Amino acid sequence: MIKPIFITSTGTNIGKTHLTKLIIKRCKELNLYIDAIKPIISGYENKNIYSTDTGIILKSLNKKNKDINKISPWRFNAPLSPDIAAKLINQEIDLNDVKEFCIKRIKTLPNKNGIFIIEGVGGTMTPINKKYTIINLIKIIKIPIILVTGSYLGSISHTLNCLYNLSKYKINVKSIVISESKESNVGVDITKNSLINHINSIPIYKLKRNSINKNEIIDKIIDYL
Repeated sequence: MIKPIFITSTGTNIGKTHLTKLIIKRCKELNLYIDAIKPIISGYENKNIYSTDTGIILKSLNKKNKDINKISPWRFNAPLSPDIAAKLINQEIDLNDVKEFCIKRIKTLPNKNGIFIIEGVGGTMTPINKKYTIINLIKIIKIPIILVTGSYLGSISHTLNCLYNLSKYKINVKSIVISESKESNVGVDITKNSLINHINSIPIYKLKRNSINKNEIIDKIIDYL
């Protein structure tokens, strides 16, 4: 059975695509079915496609550029929140259109063992349009999430605020992944030790960027889905 999962985060440039790439790689090694989409992306450039999140997902899945619309149909050049990036080109993202795109992909998944990833844009409260945010999309798709947070100064507060909002929407958080931050890093161990004082029902995993034990962590994340 393929397990759909939505990967979101506390903000932008936290580590969603890094985690998506690692899960894709590990599923291939374990001979599990794997597919992934990132319906909305801003800051997208055709000439530098493989430096974008969509390009990284394409390459990880060994897909061609012609498949880009199957992964990220809503692509915007401006490196801004999707609502603003769309408005700059006189467009508006329809939440129901994004929902239907995601649901259709889920309904057409093959009868195999594996994972289907939907990667969000920005954080849980990133605006999609004038009315809705990513958290609304997660709610109507009705699949569990992995919440990616950082180890930067301030990430603990951001994580707890994010979890509070997710709980109000009754969203199933399968796990929290602390992706080691490049800047203002206080350490994944310190961050986890603080978070577990306030979170006792959600597994928390530490993902160090230069760790040699990434497969061990990814296996735990996969097994718990």
